[in-house]
Amino acid sequence: MKTADTPPGTPGTGGYKGPLGLFDVPYTQETFGFHWFQFYNAICFQIILGAPIVLLAKDLGANSVILGVIASFTPLMTVLQLPAARYLSRYSYRSFALMGWGLRSLFIGTSAVVPLLFFLSPEVRLWILLGSLFFFNVLRGIATAAFMPWLTGIVPAAVRGRFISVDHTFINAGSLLAMLLSALLMKDGAEPWRYSLVLWISVATAVVSLLYLRRIPDARHGEMTAESSVKVPFVDMALLAPFRKWVLFSLLFVLVGGGLGVFPVEYLKDQARFSPYLIYMLSTGTFLAPMIILQAVGKKVDRSGSIPLIRISLLAFALVLGIWFMMSAGVITPSWWLVLLLNVSGGAAMASFNMANGHLWMSVVPESGKNHYFAVSTVIVSLVAGVVPMLWGCLLDSLGGLDLVAGPFHLRRHSVYFLGITLLCLASLLASKILIQPGKHGDRGERLKAEG
Repeated sequence: MKTADTPPGTPGTGGYKGPLGLFDVPYTQETFGFHWFQFYNAICFQIILGAPIVLLAKDLGANSVILGVIASFTPLMTVLQLPAARYLSRYSYRSFALMGWGLRSLFIGTSAVVPLLFFLSPEVRLWILLGSLFFFNVLRGIATAAFMPWLTGIVPAAVRGRFISVDHTFINAGSLLAMLLSALLMKDGAEPWRYSLVLWISVATAVVSLLYLRRIPDARHGEMTAESSVKVPFVDMALLAPFRKWVLFSLLFVLVGGGLGVFPVEYLKDQARFSPYLIYMLSTGTFLAPMIILQAVGKKVDRSGSIPLIRISLLAFALVLGIWFMMSAGVITPSWWLVLLLNVSGGAAMASFNMANGHLWMSVVPESGKNHYFAVSTVIVSLVAGVVPMLWGCLLDSLGGLDLVAGPFHLRRHSVYFLGITLLCLASLLASKILIQPGKHGDRGERLKAEG
């Protein structure tokens, strides 16, 4: 119940039914605004960081190494969270995020101009595009230091699974709309002006997302600020077993996910010979299934913990990747309906994994010094996630026209990639045994005390 001393927008003080009563959530309408921010932000980043930018780069002459560099920008620049965390105590979380999110939108605009610079060679336009993406991700990386401490400050631990599931539903809805709009605009060909128009949609939705970001409650008070900003020695972080084991597990899984945003798209364009329009349309499947399942999954995670869902999701995703391998190895003929099926099932598995792993991340970080815990863990994982796409890109380019026959399998450059990430996904499934769920789920609360 709210009291006279309760700040406006404090979570847990009342429920909200959501638009049209479709989302009955145990937090306020003001906090629910974060989901609308994520919806418009998802449209923006699925264009500037997804298939549209990959296909534009390919048309400008990018090879696998360049695509790997593009994929590495986002995780590598997230490393900037570590120095940025030192300045969080000087600003509110909201104002810090608004500064970075606002400035980054300028570089989406420079990217949108690139396809129209006809007087420049494709190589020069590619370099301008890379520069725009670099500075976009620099500003994004700095601003993201505010988000996890902010969320843990406004969303109570008991409802975080529900919050994350609704949030991911809105993200997937925005991503789905982004791919549909991209497909519609590119249906009649991949002319430069069409690429530019798609990117201007990214600019417009970035601006709208800022309007919603301004309305989210800050829930920032002096006592919470001081506790969150406590500096924690790296040794103390490493000695906290649930936190340490989550980081080690996540480092292994980023070997799987590091190149998923670019190399499957490259395979569909170069080897399967799918058109950009078809690739965009099939990409919608990745975001469709999560919108259906995440509500039930979020409630389940709040009741039973994150680890069981992490394991189920990894097993399902390994099966999906195995079929991608067989398709790229020539055992199964590529077809639009099979790719759609893989995108739908793979999207559901990855969405469930990301939600459960994010839920676990929030629970293994203590309140005292959480700004630095979140920044350090993000930096460590992001460094590896940034290197992985470049390594895969170098490997793919070095394989060139490889075509080794081993029984029914044709080991080509992309089939080697899919085989590698399938095996790494299975390794991640085995490694999930080290994870610890703090709190009330099972006997893991006692393990937290004993091992932490």
